[in-house]
Amino acid sequence: MTKIDKELLREAIPVDQYYRAELGEPQSDKYFCPFHPDRKTPNLSADEKGVKCFACGEGGDIFWFHGKLKGLPFTNVLTELAKQYAPHLLLSNGNGHQNLPQKEVAQYDYRDEDGELLFQVIRYEPKDFRQRTPDGSGGWIWKLEGVRKVIYRLPQILSSQRTIYIVEGEKDADRLAELGLIATTSPGGAEKWKPEYNEYFKERDVVIIPDNDEPGHRHSKKITDSLNGSAKTIKWVKLPKLAEHEDVSDYLDTHSKDQLLQEIKKTPFYEPSSNNLLDKLETWNHIRELEIKVEWIVDRLIPKESITVLFGKGGIGKTWLMMDIARCIGSGLDYLGYETQQAPVIFIDFENPLAVLNTRTQRLGEAENVHFWRVGHELKPPKLDTTAWEQYKELPDGAVLVFDTLRASHGRDENASNEMASIMEKIKELRDCGFTIILLHHTPKNSDKISKGSTAIVDLSDHILNLSRVRKAKEGEDVLVQDDDDDEEAVYRFGVREKTRFEPHHIYLTLDPDRGFDLAPDPEEECLQNMQNFLLESGPLQKTTFAKECKALGLGEKKARKLVDRGIGRFWKIDGTGQKNAQLVTAILLGSSATPIESAKLPSCSEGELEQEKQESFVL
Repeated sequence: MTKIDKELLREAIPVDQYYRAELGEPQSDKYFCPFHPDRKTPNLSADEKGVKCFACGEGGDIFWFHGKLKGLPFTNVLTELAKQYAPHLLLSNGNGHQNLPQKEVAQYDYRDEDGELLFQVIRYEPKDFRQRTPDGSGGWIWKLEGVRKVIYRLPQILSSQRTIYIVEGEKDADRLAELGLIATTSPGGAEKWKPEYNEYFKERDVVIIPDNDEPGHRHSKKITDSLNGSAKTIKWVKLPKLAEHEDVSDYLDTHSKDQLLQEIKKTPFYEPSSNNLLDKLETWNHIRELEIKVEWIVDRLIPKESITVLFGKGGIGKTWLMMDIARCIGSGLDYLGYETQQAPVIFIDFENPLAVLNTRTQRLGEAENVHFWRVGHELKPPKLDTTAWEQYKELPDGAVLVFDTLRASHGRDENASNEMASIMEKIKELRDCGFTIILLHHTPKNSDKISKGSTAIVDLSDHILNLSRVRKAKEGEDVLVQDDDDDEEAVYRFGVREKTRFEPHHIYLTLDPDRGFDLAPDPEEECLQNMQNFLLESGPLQKTTFAKECKALGLGEKKARKLVDRGIGRFWKIDGTGQKNAQLVTAILLGSSATPIESAKLPSCSEGELEQEKQESFVL
């Protein structure tokens, strides 16, 4: 086993590049620590000395960090990092300078426009490659960090106006040069072409000769697409009678230069085709410029043409709630002040007896355009794990499909990821047909704030709602706590919990056993009003300052930041007119022309969202 010099390896690793690759971009010179779940505050310091998390206390040098992150023993850490950042150390006795077990067979010089050496590629046998750059003192640095990358034989390319041949390796380029042809390659081999190379080929005739393998064909396709519009002409030559992985050098071992030129001559020029798949795809800017507004079946609560999961404890009232919402959607009525988009609703019921449905429909009142597909009917709803599931595609376009419950709609293991993924893929197919899907789902026994079963359910859904019971804590404090008792004054929280691809939002409800759910006062309404009064007295404040100053109202800064977001649009507005474009918070008065009182139709909620809720909801 080759002994690797740890200090030489440490010097070879570009630490900033390494940490960014493993941890993402830093925020305020710190990273989020991968060793504890906090994603609110970046606490990890990382530099050439190593890492240190000021939250969980984990820390060590870069080798300790890599081993802990990847779960590797120390010896494997050195080998893995050397393969990536200092492969020359693996070829030697560990000091990078002597006792190479492989034979050096070629040196390929990469020079700039003026002929100055930028770097070398060294070829070894058995076949291997290493890169190095001059250190300015007659030695070499075995890495190319910060070194400009140019195409091979660049001075020769610039000094001639003849056809340029692009091949896949330096050996092939030299072989063609021996025949008097102008040839080049990109550093790094197949699929390493960079758009900045295109400038050397403007209005030039180009012939691309790939290796006879899939990477070579992909490489040629990439170059062709890149040079299209820059080069004068392009030919992509596929040489005959080449075995898998063979190249133009192998061809010239058995064929002459004239035979090669004949193959090139009879190859047609590349013509961009309207059948080019890339031309049919949407560009970034096209998507960016589209004016698309999120559509809601129930404003801010249930998005249209999505998969929404509504989970809660057994018996908490999910079916009650969803039947009332279905009644409003089908009839085109507002739900508790929230606007609905009228659509046919199919309530696919796998659990409730007819007597229960009869009682609840009588109490909720009449409804239009709502249909039940239930297990007790002669036409039973098909299970999602049977071939008959495609019957759902025959339902009216744009319909809302409510599955009560997800667990009863199939016969698979709810905790098996692969089995639930197959069920969710069918549900996704229904969504992509234009249906809005609502899945009623349960919680585990130990918590009513997480959904039951495999994570595939959450991962493959778009919007996760939760119905849970809460109440005010004793002594009048506006703190919500869990309440497992049948409390006539119980308050229910209904809204985003685990995840959403849309806006997170929630409301509070009370339950009348004879009528169903109704709106409950927002427990934080009084606090928001106090904050508004404070802002009216102080005048406009920067957002961060406003949150800090609310300490005078007995609010912690974290709680205040959450409420600042929640009060946007009802109690204050925010714009970027503060110092250095900081967000400036200005109070809104009732009756003011700036007041977006459309929010009055949402009596329990503001136009802003809870910061904490956004974080807890895992917004994608």
